[in-house]
Amino acid sequence: MSYTPSNAGKINPFVTNQLLRQCLLVVFCVLSLLGLTAINFVQAANECDSFLSCCDTGGNCRQFYLGGIIGADFGTLDKIPGSTTVPNQSLFTAGGTVGMRSFRENGALRIEFEGRGRDVVGFALDGGEGTNASTFAKNGWSAMANIWRDFSVIGNLDMYAGGGIGAGGYRSVASTTPTLPQFSADNRVSAFAWQAGGGLIYDVSDHMAVDLGYRFFSIGDSTANYATGTPYTTNYAASELLLTVRIYEPFRRWR
Repeated sequence: MSYTPSNAGKINPFVTNQLLRQCLLVVFCVLSLLGLTAINFVQAANECDSFLSCCDTGGNCRQFYLGGIIGADFGTLDKIPGSTTVPNQSLFTAGGTVGMRSFRENGALRIEFEGRGRDVVGFALDGGEGTNASTFAKNGWSAMANIWRDFSVIGNLDMYAGGGIGAGGYRSVASTTPTLPQFSADNRVSAFAWQAGGGLIYDVSDHMAVDLGYRFFSIGDSTANYATGTPYTTNYAASELLLTVRIYEPFRRWR
């Protein structure tokens, strides 16, 4: 009986090489597709800073930002028109901003909402012989809508000017020792507020800026009442020196 060799169980080298080439071709195509996708993603990241804002290659660029503010108020409480005596006091202020920066020729335009709180400010009053009297503004606050115009100066240094309008308020408190109803009061007041100012900006990076600025801030007249029901007028104004740190595109990885 003759034996005929069989190919069963043997691997054909030609077929194996063909399958290997096809697998390598598929892997190459997949890697190429992933590479092109990554390049497009990087380009898009360079053009659009986040889903909230975008800087495209045409130069039409806007950036969402958050900021923190600390500073000093040199405040005047209950100024009387025509009075030659204007007592003032320094106090701490802090708050934050949320806004949008749109780049313009030679700078940018910033539109923002700002909220801040202020420390207690108070002064002694003339309560008469044998009486110590004082007036205070406690729990001071303000909510402002601001517009600022930034101007490029040199390198990473910019300057700006602008202002805002909104509302502000505080607890107007008056007290005496010994207690006299005609000089005792505790009222929550609020009124129209405005501010104007300017300053310098140092751009630490494309996504961070430090701002040192001056503002004049004012809360208009409000009517409050002493314990006896007698009305009086209260107001607040201050020169302010503020340090602000702004983070542009805070929800996106810094580059």
